Amino acid sequence: MFGGRFLYLFAAIACAILWPDDVVYAQSKKKQAEPPRPDTVFVTEQKEKPKPKPNYSADMKETIIVIYPNDTAPKPRVTYKDTVIILKKGLTKEQIAAREKEKNAELMKANNFCQCVKMDIDVRPVLQMETYLTYNFIFKNNCKIDIWVSSKHFRFTPYNAFDKPVKVLRKVNFVKRYNHPDFVKIAPGESYTFNYADDAFFEYDLQKGETYKFVFEHRNFGEKSKIAPEKTYLCGQKRVQMITVK
Repeated sequence: MFGGRFLYLFAAIACAILWPDDVVYAQSKKKQAEPPRPDTVFVTEQKEKPKPKPNYSADMKETIIVIYPNDTAPKPRVTYKDTVIILKKGLTKEQIAAREKEKNAELMKANNFCQCVKMDIDVRPVLQMETYLTYNFIFKNNCKIDIWVSSKHFRFTPYNAFDKPVKVLRKVNFVKRYNHPDFVKIAPGESYTFNYADDAFFEYDLQKGETYKFVFEHRNFGEKSKIAPEKTYLCGQKRVQMITVK
């Protein structure tokens, strides 16, 4: 019993001698108190400044940028939009006819048939006694649209040396020319020849050995073609040819 206590005392003294002085015992850390949080937080928002609107001028065009997927392609192409005109549909036949009539009227004003149609004659300068006088009217259409020329309004009148009309023996009215239709259509740039042969001695008092001034005339101031009345040639032209009777 006594020995056990001695050993316990001896062990305590040895621990006190061998334990280092710089031993630091652990201390319990105290939590720092957090500052109180306010119930309401005020945040100042910064508003974005409005972007300035582009200043479009009246003559600016909308631009479409076409981007090519290939990097090696040329620079983006710029395309400008043109004004798009939407035509109204559903016009009646009467409206279409009225527009066509107005269009033809404008074409007639622009062409002025009496100026853009050229007329020439082809007749021999010598006429044998008691033979038929053959003569041709040649029309050239220099207008921009078709024209319709009447074949019933051709005539010739001989004048003597005193520039007086030759005496008429028999008055002849040629109402119908059977070798030509009533109206001949001549397209732009085309020519047409009206060829005739009449007995001038049966109608006029022509004397052998005399030279006469023949006035060849085409004159139509009223009769219109039923097929194309707005394109009928309503003009008058004259050509002169000196003819000697032998």
